[in-house]
Amino acid sequence: MNASTLAQLETRLHRVERHNRILLALLCAVISLALLGATKRSGNVITADEVRTPHLSLINERGNVVHEWVVHGGMLIEQ
Repeated sequence: MNASTLAQLETRLHRVERHNRILLALLCAVISLALLGATKRSGNVITADEVRTPHLSLINERGNVVHEWVVHGGMLIEQ
């Protein structure tokens, strides 16, 4: 190999290494954005025009039942 061939190979190697660093940085950025999007909480608020259920339980922030309503024979019964 002569000096010009080695210089061309070295130039190409530097360019490939630079592209690899850029691609790695882009990959890290995409993964970071995906993780941020996956972990961002939008809250537990659900809105609806109508809710139908024969059994309704209200729970507190710890998941304990605070109050319950059940429909038996067409009558609403508090439990």
